[in-house]
Amino acid sequence: MTDLQLFPFPAGTRGEPPAEYARIRQEPGLPRVRLSNGRQALVVTRYHDVRLVLSDSRFSRSAFTSTPLFARTTESLALNTADAPEHGRRRGAVAHAFTARQVRRMRPMVERVIEEQIAEVAAGPRPADLVDRFTVPFTLRVMCRILGVPEDDIGRFKPWVDPMMSVGRFPADTVARCHREMNDYFTALVEDVRAALDAGRTVPGLIAEMLTPRKEERRLSRAEVITMSAGILIAGYETTSNELAAAVYEMLRRPELVRRVRDRPEESGPVVEEILRYLCANGSGGVPHVATADVTLPGGVVVPAGEVVVPIPDAANHDPGVFEDPRCLRGDRAENPHLTFGFGAHYCLGAELARLEMRLGLTAVFGAFPTLRLAVPEEELRWRTDMFIRGLWELPVTW
Repeated sequence: MTDLQLFPFPAGTRGEPPAEYARIRQEPGLPRVRLSNGRQALVVTRYHDVRLVLSDSRFSRSAFTSTPLFARTTESLALNTADAPEHGRRRGAVAHAFTARQVRRMRPMVERVIEEQIAEVAAGPRPADLVDRFTVPFTLRVMCRILGVPEDDIGRFKPWVDPMMSVGRFPADTVARCHREMNDYFTALVEDVRAALDAGRTVPGLIAEMLTPRKEERRLSRAEVITMSAGILIAGYETTSNELAAAVYEMLRRPELVRRVRDRPEESGPVVEEILRYLCANGSGGVPHVATADVTLPGGVVVPAGEVVVPIPDAANHDPGVFEDPRCLRGDRAENPHLTFGFGAHYCLGAELARLEMRLGLTAVFGAFPTLRLAVPEEELRWRTDMFIRGLWELPVTW
């Protein structure tokens, strides 16, 4: 076991995938690695194999309980590590808030938040950190409005969430403290919302909706409402904020993409999809699954029952058998069935919202600041390593 390579693999440069992904994709079978808790696992990198593992119920997430690739506890991952029927029941309680139709209704609200944040950036000093002044507050404010979380509290969340989303970067005692404080915050908030509802007051937001489901089969326990509230806030801002900042950086390196988004914002959709495919955002590699039966993958490899497997969507997104010239970021890529949002039952709940925020955020940034450029040399940028979601700690820009 000591000869096995440690997983997750070292990060690639900038937003690119680790070099190991391309190497092991060419190897026969499934390479065996060692996880941080000492357990062995098989890593799955080819597109069609990854898609099957993500969607086949014979691969269980909940059977892998030690979750060494996450700083967050299993209990705090109400959707990510759950299997049916618990996963379906919990997801069903909130899915209505993130449908494509509901996201279209949110667009005016999202646009208002963007306009306000862009105005703050424009009125502030230069250089500006686009992460601190735009991508984090923008995505956090949107999630607060969806959930019904007081926007005055947005400054409290990032210091908790960063340690909770580490993959070995923060000390264990810091992670545990942040878990407790985040849970205490949402426990108190859920109790406040419950009390207001009991008093007959109308309370906007998804937290109130979780506490008053229209269908009995979608009823969540108090503990589940607390966990789901915190989890939706984290997933809803942390991933999109980092993807958005990394997208700005990648576009600044490709002026033709900036012109396309700025001059023809109606064409921003394919650019966003390609950036989502291209970026290697998952710092943990992937979610461990356990095979509950012998499974033959599309590539012909048989995964025996009991094996731990880690499907890697970022590797699948660079599979040359599916994506022509995958290492090239092409804004006009027509066919783009990337797996950034996953596949199957665990397909990202907030995918449509993330797409909307990325499209509107990028067009707003480059529309408001047509001469936007990095304020520091590229080599001075600090990339988020040993974190569940990769990205930039800061993005200093000027115009």
